[in-house]
Amino acid sequence: MLAALEAGETVLAPNKELADALIDAVDRRHRDAAEEIWPTPRVRDFSSWLREQYSRKLILDAGNQRCLTDFEELEIWRGVVQEGESGEDFLDTQGAARSARRARRAMYEYGIPARAVAQYDTDESRALLAWIGRFDARCRQLGCISADELLGSMQAPEERIAWIESPIWRPAALRWLRKQGREIAAPSLPSIAPCRVFHAATPEVELAAVAEWADANARAGEFHAWVCVPDLSLRRDAVVDAFDALLPPQRFSYAVAGGTPLIDYAPVRAALDILAAVGAAVSFEQFSALLRMPELQASAAEAARAAFLDVELRAWAPSEAKLEEWLAISGRVAQAKRVDPPASLQRLRASHQALSAVRGREPISGWVSVWMDGIEAGPWNLRQRWSSIEYQAAKRFSELMAALAGADSVFGAQSRQAAEGILTRAAREVAFQPQTGVTPIWVSGQLIDPWLSYDGIWITGCSEERWPEAADPIALLPVKLQRDHGVIAAGAESQLQLAEDLQQRWVKRAGACVFSYANPGDGRTAAPSPLLPLRIEALRPDQPTPRPHWRQQAGLAPLLERLNDELAPPLAVDERTRGTATLRAQSQCAFRGFAESRLATCELELPEPGFNARQRGELLHQALEGIWSQLRDSEALASIPAESQAALVNASVVQAIEAICRKRDPGARWRRREQLRMQGVLAKWLEVERERASFTVESLEGTQAARFGGVDFTVRIDRADRLADGARVLIDYKSGSATADWRGERPDNPQLPIYALLQPQSLIAVAYGRVNARECTFVAESERTAVFAPGKKPSPMEGSASFAQLIGVWSGRIEKLAAEFGAGRAEVAPTLTACRTCSLQALCRVPASFDEEEAEPHE
Repeated sequence: MLAALEAGETVLAPNKELADALIDAVDRRHRDAAEEIWPTPRVRDFSSWLREQYSRKLILDAGNQRCLTDFEELEIWRGVVQEGESGEDFLDTQGAARSARRARRAMYEYGIPARAVAQYDTDESRALLAWIGRFDARCRQLGCISADELLGSMQAPEERIAWIESPIWRPAALRWLRKQGREIAAPSLPSIAPCRVFHAATPEVELAAVAEWADANARAGEFHAWVCVPDLSLRRDAVVDAFDALLPPQRFSYAVAGGTPLIDYAPVRAALDILAAVGAAVSFEQFSALLRMPELQASAAEAARAAFLDVELRAWAPSEAKLEEWLAISGRVAQAKRVDPPASLQRLRASHQALSAVRGREPISGWVSVWMDGIEAGPWNLRQRWSSIEYQAAKRFSELMAALAGADSVFGAQSRQAAEGILTRAAREVAFQPQTGVTPIWVSGQLIDPWLSYDGIWITGCSEERWPEAADPIALLPVKLQRDHGVIAAGAESQLQLAEDLQQRWVKRAGACVFSYANPGDGRTAAPSPLLPLRIEALRPDQPTPRPHWRQQAGLAPLLERLNDELAPPLAVDERTRGTATLRAQSQCAFRGFAESRLATCELELPEPGFNARQRGELLHQALEGIWSQLRDSEALASIPAESQAALVNASVVQAIEAICRKRDPGARWRRREQLRMQGVLAKWLEVERERASFTVESLEGTQAARFGGVDFTVRIDRADRLADGARVLIDYKSGSATADWRGERPDNPQLPIYALLQPQSLIAVAYGRVNARECTFVAESERTAVFAPGKKPSPMEGSASFAQLIGVWSGRIEKLAAEFGAGRAEVAPTLTACRTCSLQALCRVPASFDEEEAEPHE
């Protein structure tokens, strides 16, 4: 091969993977010879070389038809399938288009005439020929040809060519090559490689063994290996993890062939996310991701400002809006909170402005120009922070858009949404592999002859079920016709013959050859393929442990000293509490009280359509405040006519909704629905209030300062009523579920006891007013009968003889909780039910399978 290159010949390989391997081998030879410069090896894969030759013809004769790109072909096939009578029957139109293109390509590669396909007259063959007819008509209309037709239009090449011998050449290409060039036989080692076999307990263990083998040989000296993983497309991430576990940080010591979809790379994904957000309804989740997108942050400080704004938006943002509306809302929230808008917001605004410059239908070239302006203003504005791989991916994406810009005749004028759909599909279809230079270890997913000689070759998946591979005929073409024309994958015998040929080639190409197979993981034990060499020895007796790269790196980390620190600094004078919520969290778990009140940790809200639970709670409080501000006592409630009550309820609800919507308005439809719902719930609640003994509303929504255990709190009591004999009751409204959760040394919610301590004068009861559509009732602690409902007995009051005595019990309990909070007590000691409503497991490290018996019980 080197002689052919030195003689000025172009060396052709059957696919790009082999061509890249040959180029790497030539470069390595020049480098080992201590040469500083050398000509770029003229090695091409056959398909790319054909396109290159045809492009030269176009330059000389502009009348020739343009050759379609792979993606343009697929899009035309997609349209052909959709336009057909059976197009609506396909759940996966893209998959049907790929099958049709593959079948037509096979007809050219194996010389299968259309008339032979027509003779079978099956549903599949008729559909295929109909699609091919429409595809050809479309190509003629566009003045284009497909890549399948290039070989038929080729004359004798102007340059001298040579081609490497390989069993994967297609018959049509092989016939042409034999006429136009000379064959270069594959090199072989002087002796047959010693073979070993490895039986893995699981597929993960198999990959771990490959990685350990490669690592051990690489450490012993210069080692070049070819590793074949036939199901690489399904296990690519697992392969990368297995090799990264043993080869960090020298990531470029190996390469995985084939690449991944271009859309999986961060700069491409960020660009497409921005494009998809313009002109469409954007959910809060989508906008949140855009606002916090790493590609829009120039520093950690900018990212922190974006995260802060995101948290504030969650409280009052709608569930969905246009991007321009999100930008306006974000600006208002930032202004209201008196913070500088994050830089990501400015970049989003600049990107949106550029992308909104064009509306209606435009050729793809017009959209590409707009896209580039918007992307450059937004996610690609900080390209100086990209890694080498990200830079390469962005460059490839730019090349893809440039290719689409030259295909106006194929795609015509498109709407924004349709044009972005074409671009997204193209990014999903195009595989991209970063250039990593010459790598000693090459991982391939193709069952091929590697052609070059290697120090070691490892082939995975060599069980009796998977080696040789099962027959896999090309869809849509009659199977017998495929076998008659030499399609190897179409028959078991041809697959067996290929497997035997490849296996003989592998042992001639390496200093050592390893075959492995793994148990399938469903309890069965795999057996080795009968094709493997006789009297083959086991590679190793043990089973390596699969090690993800992060676990390997953690194992290399130094040992850390363990310190169980459960005491935070005492509460500072300028620190603020969260009212009763602070003591509620402290009672459930001391760490939760510290984290929520002093570290300001909280579960992030997620905007939802309509009014959320917090807003419904506020609506309830404000509406009831409006109602009782008018009624004031039970006599007025008993005497008010039904029409007047309905009007009062409606007016209070409308006023409450208007107040809530000044901060977050979900829209007229949701306002009307909530108005009707609240009217029904409040009418039901007032019926419950009518059953009570006579009372007068003494105060509503009263805010009061409190001090417990040396800590200051601000508390708001929803309502205080005075009975006919001067006794008093305190009420707290709950729009959700409500139970007697204030009892015990560590109550789940000490809210009502705190209210009682603040207003103990003549107090005989405290209660939750449970107000919801499911049930309206009081949940109370009371020393009297029938305070809240006829015939209702007094509550247990935790064994106290009077309510005043119970208040004394509560006082000691609340003082203790507040003092512990102020002193900084922060140990992880949850009550039985605390973890069910807590979202701090990532901080406290209580496992999800936390056994309730391990929790500290109520005393």
